[in-house]
Amino acid sequence: VPARPGNHGPVRPDHRCHFSHEDGSPCFIMGTTAYAWTYRPEEIRAQSLQSFSRYRFNKIRMLVFPKEYGDGKTVDASYDPPFFPYEGAPGAWDYTRFNPAFFQNYEARVNDLLQHDIQADVILFHPYDRKWLLPQGMTEVDDLHYTRYLVARLAAYRNVWWSLANEFDLFRAPQFREKNWDAIGECVAAADPYRHPISIHNWPFIPPYPNRPWMSHVSYQHPNTYSMLLHLRQTYGKPAINDEYQYEGTVPHGWGNCTPELEFRRHWAATMAGGYATHGEVLPVRGGIRDYFWAYGGTLQGQSAPRLAYMRQIVESLPFQSMAVNWLQTDGRDLYGLQQADNAFLFFIGPDYKDRHGVWIGSGRETPAQYNLIVHDIWNCVETERRTVGKGHTRLALPPWAAVTALKIR
Repeated sequence: VPARPGNHGPVRPDHRCHFSHEDGSPCFIMGTTAYAWTYRPEEIRAQSLQSFSRYRFNKIRMLVFPKEYGDGKTVDASYDPPFFPYEGAPGAWDYTRFNPAFFQNYEARVNDLLQHDIQADVILFHPYDRKWLLPQGMTEVDDLHYTRYLVARLAAYRNVWWSLANEFDLFRAPQFREKNWDAIGECVAAADPYRHPISIHNWPFIPPYPNRPWMSHVSYQHPNTYSMLLHLRQTYGKPAINDEYQYEGTVPHGWGNCTPELEFRRHWAATMAGGYATHGEVLPVRGGIRDYFWAYGGTLQGQSAPRLAYMRQIVESLPFQSMAVNWLQTDGRDLYGLQQADNAFLFFIGPDYKDRHGVWIGSGRETPAQYNLIVHDIWNCVETERRTVGKGHTRLALPPWAAVTALKIR
């Protein structure tokens, strides 16, 4: 039957290093992180969905197994779920007997995201649980049994993505059996008739997982969101997403104490590399050391999220999928550029850029051209200037954080 209005179908890798929907419409992926939002109380889940939509996040990284993480002094993410994925008890789970109630709840959360046109980045395994001992004790047979079951339950949802693991490298710790990720990836690819995107996420001190046929895109974790992303796009020939470049927050750990400005800059840098990124926030919802959005969900309160929503608005006004890095007129540090031939330009200018008198529009002088140019104050999320310009150097009054777009009109 015909798709309902607004249904563009599943998301696929497209144009080599980008994503499009099944109907060919482009999809600019801008994610955030809420690992354990799926089994929080209904009120918190509603707040989470509101935050996802309000700030235009369209991919949510979310664990399947419950999350228990922290030292109890600076971070405590240990929410008891109402159900567990297996029959049994910690240390004695029966990995042959699934608990349908757990997976029914998870399916309902995937469907909630579907109703908001948001991709569910489903993380099959993670190494953070010391309380319920999941997935400790699972054999390779158990891994594949669980993988086939999860794919069978979720593959029919058009908004599903598969992430084999969060920080797969940490499964080398003594309490785990190191998993056969290739077998799991091949199992997902074979069991999923709809070819949803598949990736696997690394620990930042270990290289991303080697390129594999089952891998649709590169998911990596590292604070280098520009040159490393460019390198991965070129090396893998696939879309690259920096799914964790550290989070905006106040915890005393490097992974969760980015200032709003740093979070904002790193996400923009990934975009200016022609890639994608995933935001996160570890500001306590009610003070203390619990209920950070990165695990708990709830209401986003940081300063980067609304500014990233404005970034997505700018990028989606451009032919992003066909734009390449503009090396000649930028420095790759404080001034970044993308262009589509001589037709479309995007510049990102940080507050430390020293030559703030304007930008160069156009890549050649032999053919006259006119452009619609817009200067954006991307920190305050407003346009500051809009006019028609020709090729060459254009003098502009640039705000401290600026984006400049120029689209050819003749």
